[in-house]
Amino acid sequence: MLYALLLLAVGIVIGWNWPQPPWARDFQARVVGTVRSLTDKNR
Repeated sequence: MLYALLLLAVGIVIGWNWPQPPWARDFQARVVGTVRSLTDKNR
C-alpha cells in the first residue's frame, strides 16, 4: 500500500501522463530503482 502511494506521489510530481523532459526521466528512473531495491531487500 505504501509502495503504491509513493509511486502515485512521484507520478503526480513528475507528471507521468505528460511528455517528460530528460531530467524528469532520469529522476523517475532513479526513484523507481531506489524503491525497487528497497522493496526487494524486504522480501
